[in-house]
This record gives sequence, structure tokens and C-alpha cells, in this order.
Amino acid sequence: MNNSQWTPIRRMTLIGVVLLEVLVAFEQIAVATAMPTAARELDGLAIYPVVFAVPLATAVLAMVVAGPWADSVGPRVVIMTGVTLFVTGLLVAGSAQSMTMLIVGRSVQSVGGGLDSVALYVLIAMAFPEALRPKIFMSISAAWVAPSLFGPPLAGYLATNVSWRWVFWIGATLAIPALALLLPAMQRLPARVGDREPSSRVRRRLFAAAGAALGSVALSIAADRPVVPAVVLAITGVVLLVRSVPRLVPSGTIRGRRGMPAVIATRAVLGAAFLGTDIYLPLMLTRQHGMGATEAGLVLTVGALSWSLGAWVAGRRTTFEDQRRLARIGLVLLTIGIGVALSAAWPATPSWILYGAWLIGGGGIGLAYSPLTVLLMGMSTPEEQGRNASSLQTAEMLATSVLLAVSAIVFGGLTPHSHVAAFVSGLVLAVLAALLGVVVSRRLAPPSAGQLGKVSPSDAVAAE
Repeated sequence: MNNSQWTPIRRMTLIGVVLLEVLVAFEQIAVATAMPTAARELDGLAIYPVVFAVPLATAVLAMVVAGPWADSVGPRVVIMTGVTLFVTGLLVAGSAQSMTMLIVGRSVQSVGGGLDSVALYVLIAMAFPEALRPKIFMSISAAWVAPSLFGPPLAGYLATNVSWRWVFWIGATLAIPALALLLPAMQRLPARVGDREPSSRVRRRLFAAAGAALGSVALSIAADRPVVPAVVLAITGVVLLVRSVPRLVPSGTIRGRRGMPAVIATRAVLGAAFLGTDIYLPLMLTRQHGMGATEAGLVLTVGALSWSLGAWVAGRRTTFEDQRRLARIGLVLLTIGIGVALSAAWPATPSWILYGAWLIGGGGIGLAYSPLTVLLMGMSTPEEQGRNASSLQTAEMLATSVLLAVSAIVFGGLTPHSHVAAFVSGLVLAVLAALLGVVVSRRLAPPSAGQLGKVSPSDAVAAE
């Protein structure tokens, strides 16, 4: 790789992108640790699920808006708006005097995070040449490792010994320096020259995003309801998702059509399969193998470190053929890891097998995750980068939330009868999603000349 491509501005941009990703990851991971304490203090345990469901819906809406917005005006305005809302939401949540105020703050924070998550992809595509993008997306994947390792214990310490409010305030204090690191590159980006997406089409996508988000929330809250309300909520959720999701992704994504639709579909089931397994592993070790919380949580550390190693390997491969091959290998390894983890549902199985399984599974998603992003951005013209990045992340978020919701319904129904059956059911759904990804990944065809971006604005930020 040509080191001359790593100008000071590009290095600053990389640091800024990684710092923002670390903050988003920390807030997602740490808030889940501190939220029970916050809910008790604010007397809001009765509406505890809403603290997570509503921000999910607002994030989906923000991702849909961010794509066409970044395509029409460039990523600078979108990122600056996103960081402003992210910081504002964190300050409001950290200062909340009621559960309603906390939900409002979390929702504003999620809007900012949703805008940034899409616009950062566009910034990377515009500011970095293709040869450097695998390393950039590898760094984004690795940015989730440190929060996975240190986020829960730090959040637990703050909530217990200082205040849960600092879990939010820490992120607010670091977001502004991250934005400052991005400004030099964003100021040098050329103006967008593509056609603005018609406002009527954007409105239709926004309504579809609202429907998909509501459908996902309906499925999520159906898990702990009595039978009749649960059935009504589940049916409502499915109907909303079936009507809305096809309008949020490129044509052919649901079928996994060859090319870009297959990339988006593969990424969606990859993320869903991984998280659909990850959430059960500590619980499996505590319930089925009698481990303490700290010892059981180490399995997530193993997965995070393995993910980081896989992402490092992927970042050293630059050709499109390499990216396709790594994505397929990663999906196969993830499927094997989940399949081996299934055996740990039985108490007689040695617990170390689960750690080995997630060493394989974490390495699998590390190999596959960032290459799929590289493939998508390589297939996108400059005028489509925002919309396609929006579709990629929206599809992954919705696929993950749907799988978790269905898994929760099945798991909750089986738990009173058999813990083994409950855990097996949750992991079977995850392994089926991974297997679907293996099948669809056969269609990750290399982009033709007509599919590749025809303009490379990254030269505008190459000068020091």
C-alpha cells in the first residue's frame, strides 16, 4: 500500500471517525449496563422497554433521512447536525429528572447517531481512495472492541459509585473533539453535483421507515405480553414490516439478487445472526453452567477480540475479489461458531466449548463485516453513496431487531418448560440466519464497470 496516500488530513480524519464510532459504541453498550439504575432512580421501571424501543425507531428514521440528504449536499452538514443532536441528546438524558425526559434525550441522541452512521460512510467514500477503504472500515470494526471490553465495567462503576448520569456526559464531552478532527477533510470535499432525490420519494421512504420502525417495536414488546395482546402486536408488526421494508432497500434485496442487493441482504443477516447469538451466551453460562456474571461475560470479550483480529486480517486485503472471498469465509465461520455454541445449551457440555465457539464466531464476523461495506461503497456511484449506505444500515438494524423479537417470543414461551429447549430455539434462529447469509453471499458478484463509482472525489483531500 502506498504510504504517500496517508496525508496528515487523512490521518486526522481516520482518528476522528474512529473516535466517533467509539463514542457511539460506548453509549450503546454502557447505557444497557447503567439503565436499570437510572430507571429505578427515576421511578420508570414500568416503561423500561420503551427506553430502548423508541430510540430504535428514531434511529431508523434518521438513517433514511441521512442518505438522500448526504447525497444532495454532501456529508459535512449531515455530520455536523448529527454530532450536535448526539451531544444535545446525551446532555438531556444525563440531566433527566423523569423517565419521559430520559426517553426524549435518548431519542434525540439516536437521531444524531443515525445521521452520523450513514454520513460517515459517505465521508469515507469521498475522502479516501479505494485502496485505503478496507483499512478504514477495519478500523471502524475495531472501534467497537474497547467499548465491549471496558464499557460495562466502567458504566457499572459510575452507576454504583458516582452517578449513572456520567455515562451520558462522558460521551458528550468527547464528541466535539472528534468533530474537530473531521472538519479539515470535510472543508476540502467538492460540492455535490448529482441530482437531488425528489422530495416525494424521500417522503415515501420516510413513511416506510416509520412503518418499519413501528413494526419492529410492536414485535419487540409482544414478547412479554399476555397471549391475545401478543398475537395482535405480532401480526401488526409483521404486516407493517412486510409493507414497509421493501421500500427502504434496493429492488431485489429481499430476494438477495446478485450484486448490490445481495451485499445489503448478506450484511443484514450477518449482523442479525451474530447479535442473535451474542445476547444469549452469558445467560447460558450463568443458567446452564452455574458461572458468575464476570466469568460468563468473558465470552463476549473473547468474541470482541476475535472480531478485532478478523477485521485486521480483512483490512490487509484490498481487491474486490478478496473482499468477496473474506465475506463468504467469515459467514461460514460464524455459522460453525453458532452451531458449536448450540451444544452448550446442555449443562453436561464443558463450558470451555462455548468460549471456543465464540472465538470462531467472532473471527467470522470480523472477516465478513467490513468487506461487505467495502463492496457496497465500491458498487455505488458518488450520487448513490448516501442512499446505499442508508439502505445497508437500515436493513441490518431491522433484520437484527426482528430476529431478536421473534427469538424473545419463542424463548419466553419455552423457558417455563425447558431451559435447554429455550436456548436451543434462540440459537437455531441465529444459525438459520447465518446459513441464509452463506447462501446469499454466493451472489456477491464483482461490480462491472457500470456499477463502479465514476468519480473519485478523494483526491480533493489528498493535499496536506
